[in-house]
Amino acid sequence: MKDFNEDLLHEYLDGMLDDETRQAVEAHLASSPAARAQLAELEALFSSLDTLPELPLGRDLSAAVVAEIGQEMAVSTSLPRWLWGLLLGQALIALLLLGNVWTSLLDWLGNGRDIATDWFATFQLSTLAWLREFWVQITAVWQQPNLPNLSIDLPTSHWALLFGLALLVWLAGNRLLFTAD
Repeated sequence: MKDFNEDLLHEYLDGMLDDETRQAVEAHLASSPAARAQLAELEALFSSLDTLPELPLGRDLSAAVVAEIGQEMAVSTSLPRWLWGLLLGQALIALLLLGNVWTSLLDWLGNGRDIATDWFATFQLSTLAWLREFWVQITAVWQQPNLPNLSIDLPTSHWALLFGLALLVWLAGNRLLFTAD
């Protein structure tokens, strides 16, 4: 038996093994003198432990154990300062990426006016038109004559690489945010 260990011997002595594993352990004990010696040593240890008298505890430990478990189970609400910086950086990058495609997204949604026939769709389209105008006014501040144009024309593979890297940074940030210390 190649994965024979002391845990199997303990389970064998406690009678906790299934029939197949128990038979494999018994076969290994029959063929290995070292395993038989280890079993005899454990049996002697358990029999000597059984002869010891039971002593009552001097104090009740249950309150201390429950308090310790409560401390281990408590969720920390404060985050390290560098983690807040990482979270802020991720939010800023997400806003920049959204801002880069926002006007084209609004143009694409605005071309569906022929399809919109009910009042809710009309309300949505007017809201989107207002948002589009608002975004144009906001970005007009960014596009001062002395500033360069911030258009980003990248091939699809570069966009995929950028989104993949953003996803990896996002996943790493979430791993750091949602794991216990």
